[in-house]
Amino acid sequence: MWVVTRTVMVVFTGVTVLPHSVWDASAADLTLYRGWAEQIMSQNAFPLTDERWQYPPGAGALLLVPWLLGGGLGYNWFFFALVAAADAAVLGLLIRAARRAGWETAQAGPWVWTVGVALLGRVCYGRFDLIVAATAAAALLWAARRPVAAGAAVAAGVLLKVWPVVVVLGLRRRALWRISAVAAGIGLTATVGLTALGPGSWSFLEFQSKRGLQLESVAATPLLIARLMTGGWSIVHRYGAEELSGPAVAIVARGCVVAMAVGGAILLIIWWRARPPAPDLVLAAVLLALVTSRVLSPQYLVWAVAVASVCALDPRTTQRPVLVLVLATALMSQVEFPFLYDRVATGSWPGVIALTVRNGLLLGATVWSVFRLSRNMSRENAECSRSVAFLSAASS
Repeated sequence: MWVVTRTVMVVFTGVTVLPHSVWDASAADLTLYRGWAEQIMSQNAFPLTDERWQYPPGAGALLLVPWLLGGGLGYNWFFFALVAAADAAVLGLLIRAARRAGWETAQAGPWVWTVGVALLGRVCYGRFDLIVAATAAAALLWAARRPVAAGAAVAAGVLLKVWPVVVVLGLRRRALWRISAVAAGIGLTATVGLTALGPGSWSFLEFQSKRGLQLESVAATPLLIARLMTGGWSIVHRYGAEELSGPAVAIVARGCVVAMAVGGAILLIIWWRARPPAPDLVLAAVLLALVTSRVLSPQYLVWAVAVASVCALDPRTTQRPVLVLVLATALMSQVEFPFLYDRVATGSWPGVIALTVRNGLLLGATVWSVFRLSRNMSRENAECSRSVAFLSAASS
Protein backbone atom coordinates (compact mmCIF):
# COMPACT_ATOMS: atom_id res chain seq x y z
CA MET A 1 0.00 0.00 0.00
CA TRP A 2 2.85 2.38 0.78
CA VAL A 3 4.35 1.92 -2.69
CA VAL A 4 1.00 2.44 -4.43
CA THR A 5 -0.01 5.55 -2.50
CA ARG A 6 3.41 7.17 -2.78
CA THR A 7 3.67 6.45 -6.49
CA VAL A 8 0.30 8.11 -7.05
CA MET A 9 1.34 11.08 -4.92
CA VAL A 10 4.59 11.60 -6.84
CA VAL A 11 2.99 11.16 -10.26
CA PHE A 12 0.20 13.60 -9.47
CA THR A 13 2.54 16.05 -7.81
CA GLY A 14 4.84 16.13 -10.81
CA VAL A 15 2.40 15.69 -13.66
CA THR A 16 -1.15 16.75 -12.85
CA VAL A 17 -2.15 20.22 -13.98
CA LEU A 18 -5.34 21.31 -12.25
CA PRO A 19 -6.49 24.78 -11.27
CA HIS A 20 -4.74 25.59 -8.00
CA SER A 21 -3.47 22.02 -7.84
CA VAL A 22 -0.64 20.88 -5.63
CA TRP A 23 1.48 20.73 -8.75
CA ASP A 24 0.94 24.45 -9.32
CA ALA A 25 1.82 25.23 -5.70
CA SER A 26 4.61 22.67 -5.52
CA ALA A 27 6.16 23.89 -8.76
CA ALA A 28 6.24 27.39 -7.30
CA ASP A 29 7.62 26.14 -4.00
CA LEU A 30 10.27 23.97 -5.63
CA THR A 31 11.26 26.78 -7.96
CA LEU A 32 11.63 28.94 -4.88
CA TYR A 33 13.66 26.24 -3.12
CA ARG A 34 15.96 25.89 -6.09
CA GLY A 35 16.40 29.65 -6.30
CA TRP A 36 17.38 29.78 -2.64
CA ALA A 37 19.81 26.89 -3.12
CA GLU A 38 21.47 28.61 -6.06
CA GLN A 39 21.72 31.85 -4.11
CA ILE A 40 23.37 30.15 -1.14
CA MET A 41 25.80 28.36 -3.45
CA SER A 42 26.69 31.29 -5.68
CA GLN A 43 26.55 34.19 -3.22
CA ASN A 44 27.44 32.43 0.04
CA ALA A 45 24.47 34.15 1.64
CA PHE A 46 21.00 33.23 2.81
CA PRO A 47 17.96 35.14 1.44
CA LEU A 48 18.47 38.40 3.30
CA THR A 49 15.65 40.34 1.71
CA ASP A 50 13.18 37.64 0.69
CA GLU A 51 10.24 37.78 3.10
CA ARG A 52 9.32 34.21 2.16
CA TRP A 53 12.51 32.91 3.81
CA GLN A 54 11.11 31.86 7.19
CA TYR A 55 13.18 28.82 8.09
CA PRO A 56 16.18 28.16 10.37
CA PRO A 57 19.55 27.88 8.59
CA GLY A 58 19.42 24.07 8.50
CA ALA A 59 16.69 24.37 5.88
CA GLY A 60 19.18 26.06 3.59
CA ALA A 61 21.52 23.07 3.86
CA LEU A 62 18.64 20.68 3.19
CA LEU A 63 17.51 22.59 0.09
CA LEU A 64 21.05 22.45 -1.25
CA VAL A 65 21.02 18.64 -1.34
CA PRO A 66 18.81 18.17 -4.44
CA TRP A 67 20.78 20.91 -6.21
CA LEU A 68 24.09 19.21 -5.43
CA LEU A 69 22.80 15.76 -6.40
CA GLY A 70 21.69 16.95 -9.81
CA GLY A 71 24.21 19.66 -10.42
CA GLY A 72 21.31 22.06 -10.71
CA LEU A 73 19.37 19.75 -13.08
CA GLY A 74 16.24 17.79 -12.21
CA TYR A 75 15.88 19.60 -8.90
CA ASN A 76 12.21 18.64 -8.43
CA TRP A 77 12.74 14.93 -8.89
CA PHE A 78 15.76 14.81 -6.61
CA PHE A 79 13.66 16.65 -4.04
CA PHE A 80 10.88 14.07 -4.38
CA ALA A 81 13.48 11.30 -3.92
CA LEU A 82 14.74 12.96 -0.75
CA VAL A 83 11.24 13.18 0.71
CA ALA A 84 10.48 9.59 -0.34
CA ALA A 85 13.63 8.40 1.43
CA ALA A 86 12.52 10.11 4.66
CA ASP A 87 9.01 8.70 4.21
CA ALA A 88 10.33 5.17 3.75
CA ALA A 89 12.73 5.56 6.68
CA VAL A 90 9.88 6.43 9.05
CA LEU A 91 7.86 3.47 7.83
CA GLY A 92 10.87 1.20 8.30
CA LEU A 93 11.44 2.40 11.85
CA LEU A 94 7.77 1.95 12.71
CA ILE A 95 7.62 -1.56 11.24
CA ARG A 96 10.75 -2.57 13.13
CA ALA A 97 9.35 -1.17 16.36
CA ALA A 98 5.99 -2.87 15.79
CA ARG A 99 7.60 -6.26 15.17
CA ARG A 100 9.73 -6.04 18.28
CA ALA A 101 6.78 -4.99 20.41
CA GLY A 102 4.40 -7.54 18.93
CA TRP A 103 2.91 -7.02 15.48
CA GLU A 104 -0.65 -7.87 16.50
CA THR A 105 -0.80 -5.10 19.07
CA ALA A 106 1.52 -2.52 17.50
CA GLN A 107 0.80 -2.70 13.77
CA ALA A 108 -1.41 0.39 13.99
CA GLY A 109 1.75 2.53 14.06
CA PRO A 110 2.90 1.80 10.49
CA TRP A 111 -0.68 1.97 9.27
CA VAL A 112 -1.32 5.40 10.76
CA TRP A 113 1.78 6.72 8.99
CA THR A 114 0.99 5.07 5.65
CA VAL A 115 -2.64 6.15 5.63
CA GLY A 116 -2.10 9.57 7.23
CA VAL A 117 0.43 10.77 4.67
CA ALA A 118 -1.75 9.45 1.84
CA LEU A 119 -4.77 11.32 3.24
CA LEU A 120 -2.76 14.55 3.34
CA GLY A 121 -1.85 13.95 -0.27
CA ARG A 122 0.64 15.44 -2.66
CA VAL A 123 1.50 18.43 -0.53
CA CYS A 124 3.68 16.12 1.58
CA TYR A 125 5.97 15.60 -1.40
CA GLY A 126 5.91 19.17 -2.61
CA ARG A 127 7.34 20.67 0.60
CA PHE A 128 9.92 19.51 3.12
CA ASP A 129 7.82 19.20 6.29
CA LEU A 130 7.69 15.42 5.98
CA ILE A 131 11.46 15.32 6.40
CA VAL A 132 11.17 17.40 9.56
CA ALA A 133 8.40 15.14 10.85
CA ALA A 134 10.68 12.16 10.21
CA THR A 135 13.28 13.58 12.61
CA ALA A 136 10.65 13.91 15.35
CA ALA A 137 9.37 10.36 14.85
CA ALA A 138 12.91 8.99 14.89
CA ALA A 139 13.77 10.91 18.07
CA LEU A 140 10.72 9.51 19.87
CA LEU A 141 11.50 5.95 18.76
CA TRP A 142 15.16 6.23 19.76
CA ALA A 143 14.68 8.15 23.01
CA ALA A 144 14.56 5.13 25.32
CA ARG A 145 17.67 3.28 24.15
CA ARG A 146 19.62 5.55 21.82
CA PRO A 147 19.85 9.00 23.45
CA VAL A 148 22.71 10.16 21.21
CA ALA A 149 20.81 9.29 18.04
CA ALA A 150 17.63 10.80 19.48
CA GLY A 151 19.46 14.00 20.41
CA ALA A 152 20.94 14.24 16.92
CA ALA A 153 17.49 13.78 15.39
CA VAL A 154 16.04 16.52 17.60
CA ALA A 155 18.91 18.86 16.69
CA ALA A 156 18.39 18.20 12.98
CA GLY A 157 14.65 18.83 13.27
CA VAL A 158 15.08 22.09 15.19
CA LEU A 159 17.61 23.34 12.63
CA LEU A 160 15.08 22.67 9.87
CA LYS A 161 11.97 23.93 11.67
CA VAL A 162 11.87 24.78 15.33
CA TRP A 163 8.84 22.68 16.35
CA PRO A 164 10.64 19.31 16.96
CA VAL A 165 11.91 20.81 20.22
CA VAL A 166 8.59 19.62 21.72
CA VAL A 167 9.97 16.07 21.54
CA VAL A 168 12.43 17.00 24.27
CA LEU A 169 9.74 18.63 26.38
CA GLY A 170 7.78 15.37 26.51
CA LEU A 171 10.58 13.25 27.95
CA ARG A 172 11.14 12.07 31.51
CA ARG A 173 13.71 13.95 33.54
CA ARG A 174 16.63 11.54 33.02
CA ALA A 175 16.06 11.17 29.29
CA LEU A 176 15.30 14.89 29.08
CA TRP A 177 18.74 15.93 30.31
CA ARG A 178 20.67 13.33 28.33
CA ILE A 179 18.95 13.95 25.02
CA SER A 180 18.82 17.72 25.55
CA ALA A 181 22.58 17.80 26.16
CA VAL A 182 23.28 15.86 22.97
CA ALA A 183 20.81 17.96 20.96
CA ALA A 184 22.25 21.21 22.31
CA GLY A 185 25.84 20.17 21.58
CA ILE A 186 25.14 18.99 18.04
CA GLY A 187 22.78 21.88 17.38
CA LEU A 188 25.23 24.54 18.50
CA THR A 189 28.06 23.02 16.49
CA ALA A 190 25.91 22.79 13.38
CA THR A 191 24.59 26.30 13.93
CA VAL A 192 28.09 27.74 14.01
CA GLY A 193 28.93 25.95 10.78
CA LEU A 194 25.72 27.00 9.03
CA THR A 195 26.05 30.60 10.17
CA ALA A 196 29.54 30.64 8.72
CA LEU A 197 28.08 29.92 5.28
CA GLY A 198 27.22 33.57 4.97
CA PRO A 199 25.03 36.42 6.19
CA GLY A 200 21.30 36.10 6.49
CA SER A 201 21.15 32.76 8.27
CA TRP A 202 18.93 34.26 10.98
CA SER A 203 16.95 36.69 8.84
CA PHE A 204 14.04 34.27 9.06
CA LEU A 205 13.39 35.47 12.62
CA GLU A 206 12.46 38.93 11.40
CA PHE A 207 10.21 37.67 8.62
CA GLN A 208 8.54 35.06 10.85
CA SER A 209 7.83 37.59 13.62
CA LYS A 210 6.05 39.89 11.17
CA ARG A 211 3.62 37.25 9.96
CA GLY A 212 -0.03 38.13 10.39
CA LEU A 213 -3.11 35.92 10.68
CA GLN A 214 -3.01 33.39 7.87
CA LEU A 215 -6.31 32.52 6.25
CA GLU A 216 -6.05 28.81 7.08
CA SER A 217 -5.33 29.24 10.78
CA VAL A 218 -7.91 28.13 13.32
CA ALA A 219 -8.15 31.62 14.81
CA ALA A 220 -8.97 33.11 11.41
CA THR A 221 -12.02 30.88 10.85
CA PRO A 222 -14.54 32.90 12.92
CA LEU A 223 -13.40 36.09 11.19
CA LEU A 224 -13.80 34.46 7.77
CA ILE A 225 -17.36 33.47 8.66
CA ALA A 226 -18.08 37.00 9.93
CA ARG A 227 -16.57 38.42 6.74
CA LEU A 228 -19.03 36.46 4.62
CA MET A 229 -21.94 37.67 6.71
CA THR A 230 -21.04 41.29 7.36
CA GLY A 231 -17.89 42.16 5.41
CA GLY A 232 -15.22 44.32 6.98
CA TRP A 233 -12.17 42.15 6.34
CA SER A 234 -9.95 41.88 3.31
CA ILE A 235 -7.59 39.16 2.11
CA VAL A 236 -4.04 40.19 1.30
CA HIS A 237 -1.05 38.23 0.03
CA ARG A 238 1.92 38.69 2.34
CA TYR A 239 4.95 36.62 3.28
CA GLY A 240 4.06 33.99 0.69
CA ALA A 241 0.53 33.32 1.98
CA GLU A 242 -2.99 34.74 2.15
CA GLU A 243 -3.63 36.73 5.34
CA LEU A 244 -6.64 38.48 6.83
CA SER A 245 -6.58 42.22 7.27
CA GLY A 246 -9.15 44.26 9.15
CA PRO A 247 -10.81 44.81 12.55
CA ALA A 248 -9.61 42.75 15.52
CA VAL A 249 -7.05 40.79 13.47
CA ALA A 250 -4.13 42.05 15.56
CA ILE A 251 -6.01 41.23 18.78
CA VAL A 252 -6.81 37.72 17.58
CA ALA A 253 -3.19 37.20 16.57
CA ARG A 254 -2.02 38.21 20.04
CA GLY A 255 -4.67 35.94 21.51
CA CYS A 256 -3.04 33.02 19.71
CA VAL A 257 0.16 33.65 21.67
CA VAL A 258 -1.75 33.80 24.95
CA ALA A 259 -3.65 30.61 24.13
CA MET A 260 -0.41 28.81 23.34
CA ALA A 261 1.10 29.93 26.65
CA VAL A 262 -1.96 28.80 28.63
CA GLY A 263 -2.07 25.46 26.81
CA GLY A 264 1.65 24.99 27.35
CA ALA A 265 1.24 25.61 31.07
CA ILE A 266 -1.49 22.97 31.24
CA LEU A 267 0.71 20.45 29.48
CA LEU A 268 3.59 21.30 31.82
CA ILE A 269 1.38 20.52 34.81
CA ILE A 270 0.33 17.24 33.22
CA TRP A 271 3.98 16.37 32.51
CA TRP A 272 4.94 17.13 36.11
CA ARG A 273 2.08 15.32 37.84
CA ALA A 274 1.01 12.49 35.55
CA ARG A 275 4.27 11.49 33.82
CA PRO A 276 2.41 10.49 30.61
CA PRO A 277 4.18 8.52 27.86
CA ALA A 278 6.36 10.90 25.86
CA PRO A 279 4.60 10.32 22.48
CA ASP A 280 1.20 11.07 24.03
CA LEU A 281 2.35 14.37 25.51
CA VAL A 282 4.22 15.32 22.34
CA LEU A 283 1.11 14.68 20.23
CA ALA A 284 -0.91 16.97 22.50
CA ALA A 285 1.83 19.61 22.27
CA VAL A 286 1.98 19.42 18.46
CA LEU A 287 -1.80 19.67 18.16
CA LEU A 288 -1.77 22.65 20.54
CA ALA A 289 0.94 24.33 18.47
CA LEU A 290 -1.11 23.85 15.29
CA VAL A 291 -4.35 25.11 16.80
CA THR A 292 -2.82 28.24 18.34
CA SER A 293 -0.51 29.14 15.47
CA ARG A 294 -1.14 32.30 13.45
CA VAL A 295 0.09 30.34 10.42
CA LEU A 296 -1.33 26.94 9.49
CA SER A 297 -0.30 25.56 6.13
CA PRO A 298 -1.79 22.17 5.11
CA GLN A 299 1.54 20.32 5.16
CA TYR A 300 1.90 21.07 8.88
CA LEU A 301 -0.58 18.26 9.60
CA VAL A 302 2.15 15.74 8.76
CA TRP A 303 3.72 16.75 12.09
CA ALA A 304 0.70 15.35 13.95
CA VAL A 305 0.55 12.28 11.72
CA ALA A 306 4.18 11.42 12.50
CA VAL A 307 3.76 11.67 16.27
CA ALA A 308 0.38 9.90 16.12
CA SER A 309 2.00 6.95 14.36
CA VAL A 310 4.44 6.55 17.26
CA CYS A 311 1.59 6.78 19.77
CA ALA A 312 -0.25 4.05 17.86
CA LEU A 313 2.58 1.57 18.53
CA ASP A 314 1.54 1.33 22.19
CA PRO A 315 -1.85 -0.34 22.76
CA ARG A 316 -2.01 1.44 26.14
CA THR A 317 -1.71 4.93 24.66
CA THR A 318 -4.18 7.47 26.00
CA GLN A 319 -4.49 8.97 22.53
CA ARG A 320 -6.02 6.12 20.53
CA PRO A 321 -9.40 7.84 19.91
CA VAL A 322 -7.55 11.04 19.01
CA LEU A 323 -5.69 9.24 16.22
CA VAL A 324 -8.94 8.87 14.29
CA LEU A 325 -9.53 12.62 14.48
CA VAL A 326 -5.96 13.28 13.31
CA LEU A 327 -6.56 11.12 10.22
CA ALA A 328 -9.91 12.80 9.55
CA THR A 329 -8.22 16.20 9.83
CA ALA A 330 -5.57 15.06 7.35
CA LEU A 331 -8.26 14.09 4.85
CA MET A 332 -10.06 17.41 5.20
CA SER A 333 -6.74 19.21 4.75
CA GLN A 334 -6.40 17.63 1.32
CA VAL A 335 -9.96 18.66 0.48
CA GLU A 336 -9.10 22.22 1.54
CA PHE A 337 -5.79 22.13 -0.33
CA PRO A 338 -5.59 21.67 -3.25
CA PHE A 339 -9.13 20.85 -4.32
CA LEU A 340 -10.89 23.88 -2.84
CA TYR A 341 -7.97 26.21 -2.38
CA ASP A 342 -9.17 28.64 -5.06
CA ARG A 343 -12.31 29.09 -2.94
CA VAL A 344 -10.27 29.28 0.28
CA ALA A 345 -7.95 31.94 -1.13
CA THR A 346 -10.91 34.16 -2.03
CA GLY A 347 -12.77 33.47 1.21
CA SER A 348 -15.93 32.18 -0.49
CA TRP A 349 -18.46 29.89 1.19
CA PRO A 350 -17.21 26.49 -0.12
CA GLY A 351 -13.67 27.28 1.00
CA VAL A 352 -14.76 28.64 4.37
CA ILE A 353 -16.96 25.59 5.01
CA ALA A 354 -14.05 23.26 4.22
CA LEU A 355 -11.79 25.26 6.52
CA THR A 356 -14.40 25.27 9.28
CA VAL A 357 -14.73 21.49 9.14
CA ARG A 358 -10.96 20.93 9.00
CA ASN A 359 -10.21 23.36 11.81
CA GLY A 360 -13.11 22.08 13.87
CA LEU A 361 -11.69 18.56 13.65
CA LEU A 362 -8.24 19.85 14.57
CA LEU A 363 -9.59 21.79 17.54
CA GLY A 364 -11.59 18.77 18.66
CA ALA A 365 -8.53 16.54 18.43
CA THR A 366 -6.52 19.00 20.52
CA VAL A 367 -9.11 19.36 23.26
CA TRP A 368 -9.71 15.62 23.38
CA SER A 369 -5.98 14.91 23.48
CA VAL A 370 -5.38 17.22 26.44
CA PHE A 371 -8.52 15.96 28.19
CA ARG A 372 -7.43 12.34 27.92
CA LEU A 373 -4.01 13.25 29.29
CA SER A 374 -5.46 15.20 32.21
CA ARG A 375 -7.93 12.42 33.01
CA ASN A 376 -4.99 10.14 33.69
CA MET A 377 -3.28 12.54 36.12
CA SER A 378 -4.68 10.64 39.10
CA ARG A 379 -3.55 7.23 37.88
CA GLU A 380 -0.51 5.58 39.36
CA ASN A 381 2.82 6.15 37.70
CA ALA A 382 3.19 2.41 37.28
CA GLU A 383 0.99 2.48 34.23
CA CYS A 384 3.28 5.02 32.60
CA SER A 385 6.30 2.96 33.55
CA ARG A 386 4.84 0.03 31.65
CA SER A 387 4.32 2.24 28.60
CA VAL A 388 7.94 3.43 28.79
CA ALA A 389 9.10 -0.16 29.00
CA PHE A 390 6.94 -1.02 26.00
CA LEU A 391 8.34 1.77 23.83
CA SER A 392 11.85 0.96 25.02
CA ALA A 393 11.45 -2.64 23.90
CA ALA A 394 9.97 -1.54 20.59
CA SER A 395 12.84 0.80 19.80
CA SER A 396 15.65 -1.54 20.85
